[in-house]
Amino acid sequence: MRLRRVLLDLVMPESNPTCWSCGASRAPTDAICPACGKVQPPPPAKGVVDKFGVLGFPRAYDLDERALEESFRTLSRKLHPDRFARATPRERRFSLEQTTILNDAYRTLRDPVKRAEHLLELRGVKVAGEERGAGAKMPEEFLEQAMEDREKLLEAKMEGGPEAVERLANGVRGKRQEAMDEIARILRAPGAAEADLQRTAQLLARLRYYARYLDEVEGRAAEM
Repeated sequence: MRLRRVLLDLVMPESNPTCWSCGASRAPTDAICPACGKVQPPPPAKGVVDKFGVLGFPRAYDLDERALEESFRTLSRKLHPDRFARATPRERRFSLEQTTILNDAYRTLRDPVKRAEHLLELRGVKVAGEERGAGAKMPEEFLEQAMEDREKLLEAKMEGGPEAVERLANGVRGKRQEAMDEIARILRAPGAAEADLQRTAQLLARLRYYARYLDEVEGRAAEM
């Protein structure tokens, strides 16, 4: 029970913060007080910042890209350091800190893979990976297939030429799309089960492998 409380504290910031200037209630991710317009301090560093909340969106895999862009530009203008040139040192610091958080949130939400990873992060689920403590281990069959894929790529580079390399790359691109489609299906479903979230974490780890593989392919293709 205590461990669950700690995890909740990490992903749930202060529930009822107030504006330091006027005392009005505000959302934890509000960069600007909705009552008086004063810039607010960033959320506590101990927790996971809800990047959807930063840009004013509900937590969801699907986002309106145009609305995301508009929200980002609007908040960027409000937080621009030039607007705080004559403000107090504390407000200037808040402006810079909130701008950093805003830019990071925008980079995350406009990328479907990073957005999916963040949705899992907000649920306390780590993406599987090779690093210690980075989440559940990848299935052995996938690791074996990954090793075989790299051996085939090396052989194609040595003997098959650009066309053989491109055929292998197309196969990995197909696997990448299949993984993205499954991730979207799981995260679009209301109330995804824990097993589904763990499956999503493994799929996201696979996408990292596919990205490295295709980077290697495209780097080699540029040299040919």
